[in-house]
Amino acid sequence: MSVRTLTMNRRLLLILSLCMVGVLVVIGLVFYGEWFGFEGPRTSGAIAPTLEVGAALQTVYRIDPEQSAVRYAVQEIFAGQPVSIAVGTTQQIAGDILLNREDFARSEVGTIVINVEQFESDSGLRDRRIRREYLESSTYPEAVFVPRELVDFPAEIVEGNAYTFTIAGDLTVKATTLPVTWTVTATLNADTLIGSANTTVLMSDYRIGPINIAGFVETADEVQLTFDFVAVAVR
Repeated sequence: MSVRTLTMNRRLLLILSLCMVGVLVVIGLVFYGEWFGFEGPRTSGAIAPTLEVGAALQTVYRIDPEQSAVRYAVQEIFAGQPVSIAVGTTQQIAGDILLNREDFARSEVGTIVINVEQFESDSGLRDRRIRREYLESSTYPEAVFVPRELVDFPAEIVEGNAYTFTIAGDLTVKATTLPVTWTVTATLNADTLIGSANTTVLMSDYRIGPINIAGFVETADEVQLTFDFVAVAVR
């Protein structure tokens, strides 16, 4: 075999090898896109209906998204064994709270809107998978809580004191609306209302889980939701 023929064979082998690598890369990208998706959030922010004062002793406090956050926490399971707690956070939240100092029992919590497409955890792969296949947040970017009743709301409020009460209402995720009750602890400090609300829901109730990837990685059905908020008086 001549040197020229040997060189051509080597070049042909190199070209074939490069083609094979290219094919594998394409297959890998297709597989990655199919399983995890490439898309990021398409929306940002959240907009909720606003409340208006109707008397001199009423004050509207508006949630400040830069100082507030909604978090989910769910148990992750690998090969049938609990391994870790997955936590995702979004700060894209909107809503108003109206305090009626003349009659605190007539205070109101307005509609709370949460941009679930902006949930971020410690894993971008997890976020994209949840966004794409479970929350379907490109189609349903917002979760909406509509309060119906304040239970055990304080008859009097002293600034600096913490008060615990519950808020019953309806939570809509994707196309499902179900009753949910939040336990809230809040403190009023002049022009700022600071608090934390907690509840537990089942993903299966909202048809967003439990998450199961190829039978190896899955999650529990129960999700703990925490809403830490700072609301500032509207002037």
